[in-house]
Amino acid sequence: MKQNLQFKASQHLSLTPQLQQSIKLLQMSSVELNQELEILIQQNPLIEMLEEDEEDGKDIAITPQEETSFEILNDQEIQDPIYEHEINWDEEYAKDNNYIDSNEYRESAAQTLKQYLEDIFHLIPIGEKDQAIISLLIDSINEDGYLEEPLDYFLSSIPKEYEVSIEEIESLLKLLQKQAPPGIGARDLIECLTLQLESKEESPIHILSIKVIKSHLNLLASRDFVKLKKILGCEDEVLREIQKVIKSLNPKPGNIFSTIESHHFVQHEVNVKKVKANWQVSLNEQAIPKLRLNHIYRDLIKNSQADSAHHLSSQIQEAKWIVKNIQQRFVTILKVSEAIMKHQKDFLDYGESMMKPLILREIAEEVGLHESTISRVTSNKYINTPRGIYELKFFFGSSIDNSSGNELASTAIRAKIKEVIKQEDPKKPLSDSEIVLLLKNQDINIARRTVAKYREILNIAPTNLRKIL
Repeated sequence: MKQNLQFKASQHLSLTPQLQQSIKLLQMSSVELNQELEILIQQNPLIEMLEEDEEDGKDIAITPQEETSFEILNDQEIQDPIYEHEINWDEEYAKDNNYIDSNEYRESAAQTLKQYLEDIFHLIPIGEKDQAIISLLIDSINEDGYLEEPLDYFLSSIPKEYEVSIEEIESLLKLLQKQAPPGIGARDLIECLTLQLESKEESPIHILSIKVIKSHLNLLASRDFVKLKKILGCEDEVLREIQKVIKSLNPKPGNIFSTIESHHFVQHEVNVKKVKANWQVSLNEQAIPKLRLNHIYRDLIKNSQADSAHHLSSQIQEAKWIVKNIQQRFVTILKVSEAIMKHQKDFLDYGESMMKPLILREIAEEVGLHESTISRVTSNKYINTPRGIYELKFFFGSSIDNSSGNELASTAIRAKIKEVIKQEDPKKPLSDSEIVLLLKNQDINIARRTVAKYREILNIAPTNLRKIL
């Protein structure tokens, strides 16, 4: 076969380094952007970040429209809503955590649980053998505060020359449990809660509470109050007190030593507020990093030789790209936010139940960007509204036709379900089928399985677990 050369013309998309960087910066959250900037500043000495009290005319100025105003706002705390699932420990535990609120445990929260327990037992005058066994027990306590291994495991792990019995290990475990914060070193939830109650002053309610914990915790979790009252021989008021006492306990006592935060902080990029009967969208100035070219290096280029000047010139070009891409990032976020808020004006005026159906393609067509760009812009970017702080992606949702022929956003329907459940009689919570009928009265026709799906998305417990005394 004869070989020959052929030339073929074709087209393909090639992303320049500048465009790649622009896309990368666009999809970052504010926290990620600041972390990335720290790296870029280290790599390129021509860029520097202004301190909060500094002013410089050459830092980034983002003014995509004359009416855009800036408000300096602090970082806002975002917390997911808490709904009761089985036993809701958090609500009452936050109100009545007597032993956790003591200064001793608060100060030691900077330590790990293991360090705290080891420090305690280094000060207790016990023998070398007992100290070794205690150390084994401490090593087996997990972050939640529970002993992970059965006592038989320690019996087989200790050298035979120590001649240790299971009773001795049990006795040392009780010593550990007595010296540690209440509940630490328990082998299961029942022992954990019992240890906490036994550390408090004894009362008739505490005695009944221990009885419920040891034998009837499943009835309390399933809200079978009729059966519980019959077993305990008590009335509603007493059972309410028992429930309050048990909820005040911590099912994971080791968590007080954890450095992991239970909620997260975000910085919103955009504000929206009403000005003279009109809704105005503006960038949050605090979220915008203030950058400038380093004056010393810039002056050095002017006075340097050709070779070094060429190298520094490339770094200046790179620095200008970074500044331009960050500027474009915020311009795009503002542009997209304005388009979203125009669609969701009813949300701003009346709340979530008035959300309009909205898809990425609609916003993409309006602002002249690709859907993938809108997806990047709305992920992990937050807007501060009079109704709270929301991720921009929150304002998108599919549509459902109601009986009047109008379209409703799935987000609005979820809000209506939440509203219906909020108004229910907690002693006789609504079933999913009953919610369907109530929504039908509001011209919203959805199936029971859809109600169940949306309820789960909202983290709302089923009927039997919402029931209270």
